[in-house]
Amino acid sequence: MTFGFLLRRLALTGNANIPTAELNFVRGLNVIYGPSDTGKTFIAQCINFALGASNPPKEIKEASKYTLVSLEIESRSTSRIYVIQRALRGGEIRLSTDGETDRILGDKHRPGRKDTISNFLLHLSGLDEKVVRTNQQGITRQLSFRDIARLVLIDEESVISSESPILSGQVVNRTVESNVFRLLMTGIDDSSVIAKVDPKVAKGRLEGKAEILTAMLQQAKDQVTDQNITNTIEEVRDQLSKLSVAYEIASAELAREQGSATVLEQRRRSAWTRLRQVESRVDVLGELQKRFVLLETQYLSDLRRLEAIAEAGIRLGQLNEERCPVCGALAEHHESNHQQAGATPSEVAEACKAEAEKTTRLLLDLHTTLTSNAAELWRSSAEQSEHQAELESIGIELSTVLQPRLQSAVEKFRESQAKQAASRREIDLLDRVRELDQLLAEAITPRKRERPKGPISTVSTGVAERFSQGMEELLRSWHFPDLGRVVFSEGDQDVVISGHPRRNHGKGVRAITHTAFNLALLKFCVQEELPFPGIVIIDSPLVVYREPDIDESGFSPDVKGAFYESVARVFQGEQVIVLENDDPPESVIASTNTVKFTGNEHGRWGFIPRA
Repeated sequence: MTFGFLLRRLALTGNANIPTAELNFVRGLNVIYGPSDTGKTFIAQCINFALGASNPPKEIKEASKYTLVSLEIESRSTSRIYVIQRALRGGEIRLSTDGETDRILGDKHRPGRKDTISNFLLHLSGLDEKVVRTNQQGITRQLSFRDIARLVLIDEESVISSESPILSGQVVNRTVESNVFRLLMTGIDDSSVIAKVDPKVAKGRLEGKAEILTAMLQQAKDQVTDQNITNTIEEVRDQLSKLSVAYEIASAELAREQGSATVLEQRRRSAWTRLRQVESRVDVLGELQKRFVLLETQYLSDLRRLEAIAEAGIRLGQLNEERCPVCGALAEHHESNHQQAGATPSEVAEACKAEAEKTTRLLLDLHTTLTSNAAELWRSSAEQSEHQAELESIGIELSTVLQPRLQSAVEKFRESQAKQAASRREIDLLDRVRELDQLLAEAITPRKRERPKGPISTVSTGVAERFSQGMEELLRSWHFPDLGRVVFSEGDQDVVISGHPRRNHGKGVRAITHTAFNLALLKFCVQEELPFPGIVIIDSPLVVYREPDIDESGFSPDVKGAFYESVARVFQGEQVIVLENDDPPESVIASTNTVKFTGNEHGRWGFIPRA
């Protein structure tokens, strides 16, 4: 079952000085049992209050210091755990889950709102956005979780009531309660029901509608006159058909011219790219040529300086020896302590000649490079001129040839578009006049609509039979005495057991059959894979064993044991919570989740811990 949810934990908390009151629940049967005044009914009230009930739990002395009720539930479809928290004094509800920001939910159902506890529980149950009929006129409203809460949370007073398990006993709610049961049994809501309108209201609406339509029709006709529309709608549609052909031709012509422009634009971009590349090359070569000329100048300057030095060395070597200009001695008597070792003028001249030869070779190489670079610069400049001319030629073709053609194609296209739009506006206006004429005629002489006769909110015979058989199987497994057929009565919205209406039995039989009804509904929805909360909580279903009516003295005593064993076996995948006074059988205690309240100092006193 992918619909519904499971209760996992109920807890009451207060200040830090008092212990938490808590109960844990599991899938399948859960039994909380013990004597009166140990908090069993209070548990059911706390669960109901956490799930959006208006009335808080009855005030009891033991719970006076507790302020917050927390209910942990698990989604059947996603297995995600949610914690619902609500102050015992009432107010909004906090919803929290791991990995998501806490949400504040409204405690009352509001149609169209997602942020309510009712919508959240309906969503888990697969019943969100369902609609139910509220009266015989077909007025509908959104389903609230409170509409189905009484079918899954049965208190100790309702379980023995002679009223149908479907109905609350309030006459004004009978229609909606019957339709809620039908929705659960079929999965089909009342969203398709058409409300019946009061004849006087309908007449007033038609007169108002006719008045509005007359004004709208006159306004539309005035627009036709103002726009000087003289053709019929058929003529305008024929004109629009011709304009559509012209539009297609203009569109094709525009596409061709745009394609030609695209080709030229691509050529221009390509030429511009090549021009930029050649210009960059010319700039580099020109700069290199300038640097080579400077280097040539430097080489020539070096050669002239070397020649001068070599010439001076030769001339110095040819001079006769004279007296030393420093000490005045002849060469043979020359004091050498003031001289420095160095090359002779002849050696300097030879070195200069060698350096000059080396520089001459470098100069020759430079001349070769200058010649080559000058040639490359000339070729690049010529290529630059060609690319520049190509770019200018493409630009001229775009501006003088293609641009006028493209502009002409655009104007034809826009003109065709404008004519089409004008024709469509004329058609829309003429259509509006025709439609308003028809609506006005219908408003003046409305057509009579056939409405279905008979009750709308009925459960089909086949569905009712399957439900009744399921309830009969449960009662038979509980060893219900003298059991005959179980039949659903549409008129009573209840079952007839062994030929006797359920309400005619004593309160003990009413309690056990009321329980069978609600558990049969849970079983039916599971088997038919219908949306449902997936839980049933029953307070005191076996009250007959404590306070039997006079006509129930012969009620079979083994119903109690058979009841627990059957529920534990049949509802292993769902969740049933039973609150009862008497102990269940030992076999049930050993195999299910049971909690015993003792009402004394031995064991667990009750739901609220005692100091």
